[in-house]
Parts: sequence; C-alpha cells; structure tokens
Amino acid sequence: MSVCLTLSNKVSDESWKKKVPAIDGFGTEGIGSMMQYHLLLEFLTDFLGVDFTYPGSTNFAHHAYSGYSEQEYIALIDTFFNFPNITEEWDEVIDFTEVNDNLFSFIESNKNNKKRILINLSNCHRQVEGICSQNTSKIFTKERIDKIKDNLIFTGKKYFDSNINISLHIRTANPNDIPSEVVSPYREKYNFEKDFNRYLNLINFLKENAKEQKSTLHIHSQGFTTNFQEFVELKTDIFDVQLHIDDHPVSDLYHMSNADLLIMSNSSFSWVASLLNSNQKVVRDNFINGSFVHNAIKANYNFTEFSH
Repeated sequence: MSVCLTLSNKVSDESWKKKVPAIDGFGTEGIGSMMQYHLLLEFLTDFLGVDFTYPGSTNFAHHAYSGYSEQEYIALIDTFFNFPNITEEWDEVIDFTEVNDNLFSFIESNKNNKKRILINLSNCHRQVEGICSQNTSKIFTKERIDKIKDNLIFTGKKYFDSNINISLHIRTANPNDIPSEVVSPYREKYNFEKDFNRYLNLINFLKENAKEQKSTLHIHSQGFTTNFQEFVELKTDIFDVQLHIDDHPVSDLYHMSNADLLIMSNSSFSWVASLLNSNQKVVRDNFINGSFVHNAIKANYNFTEFSH
C-alpha cells in the first residue's frame, strides 16, 4: 500500500498522520445520506486499484427510536459496511479539494511510492458521485457490485425464501426528518388515503409479470403512521406479502441489497441498497437522491407506466 483515499468534510492536520477522525453525522444525518458517498468511494478506489479507508462513524441520527444506544447503533452500521479501517501511521497526508485529472495523475505517479500517502478528499462528496455517474458502466459492473456486497457483515436473521424475493422500500414520516417541504417535494412519504391505489397498481404489475412463479413481496418501512395491513390483504397462493416494519436498518439494507427485484423509494437509504444490488431495480422517474441508478426501470407517479 502506498496511496490510500478517504473522504471527509474536514481539512486534515498533523494529527491525521496517526489517526483520521471519525465521520460526524452532526446528529441530523441518517445512514443513507452519510454512507452513500463513502460507498461510492469504495467502488471508485476499487476501480482505480488503490486503497480506501473509513475511520468510523459518530453522531448519526435515528438511533433514538431504534431501541439501541447510539454506540450500539453505530457499531452495527460500521460492522455491516465493513469498510477498510487502516490504522497505520501515514508518512504524508495530502488534501485534495477537486476530483479531477490532477488527482488521478497524482495517484498514478505515486502508486509505487515507498511512502504511505493518505489522500483526504476534503468536501469532495458530490465530485466523487459525479465521477461515478460519468463512469457508471465501468465502475458498477456485476462482478464489482457482488464483490463489495459479499463483503458486508450481517449476523441477523435472513428471511428470504426460495421464491422470487421482491423488496419494496416505503418511506414514512420520520420524527428526525427535516420537513419534506424544506428539503424536497419529491420524498413521496406514504399516506394510505393518497397513496394506496398507486401501490396497488404497482403490485398488480408485479403479479402480472410474475405469472405462475411464486413470489414474496417484502415491505421495508417504519410504523410511525401506518401498520401496512392493507398490503397483507393482497397476498395470494403464489404471491406472498411479508412486513418488515421497524427492523434495524442494517437488516433492511442487507435484504434490499440481495433482493431479486428492488423497488426503491425516493431516499438515500434506497440508493445505498441499489448501489449494492446488481439485480433489477424499479425507481421513480423523479428520483433525485442519487445521480444514477444502474440496471433500473423508471416508473411514473401512479405506477402505471414503466420504461428503461
């Protein structure tokens, strides 16, 4: 190892040579919004053939109602992603504030350097995403996706059966969320009176396309505003419906990442799962939580039209 990359919202100093500070969620950011960029960097560094280090997480939101302490909650997240955490001391720590040809030239010319060089991509989150978006087909190959997905560590209950397993992520109002009207009108949080018929269209589409194959629809959500029993009533002899409400998010991420078909909500959490899933995805045509979704079918608002 001579060159290693990390991604931070801080500028480095001399102390980084001995220990890179943990990634701070500021008490407002959830798993999706915090981990998506580091996951992208893991894909990018694997593509470039250099190392990547993630120093650990601190101060993430959403643990208050999870049943876990903050320390337990974060430990499960960091264990699940299993990012490399390189703790050796560095000979040099260099900040780059642009992900451009200068960075890539520096990496290439120092790959065989005897020094241990840590590159801190300071506030380059969107730029890392941009490079991945421009090179999606090269970076997000099935082989690389499956390799990184297989590196996840999940010790909880694995409930997928021998049927075709479909994961549907439905977003609901969350007490830690910034109001949708402040952040984005595209979040599309589930409300029975407004949304059930939309999802009924989706499920009828799934049933029609599954035909005689046995399928299980797994619904991943939180029970702040609904118990989702209206979906259970749609099950048939060959189309099962199972609810996974208020599960620990790493369980949802694990199963959504391994689903035969992932139906995404407009959320960073869904996008993280999509990055780890090499199978087919269905995404809303107004999705803005990530700049790309590979291997995806786009759906209109009412789930009546689907297109590549």
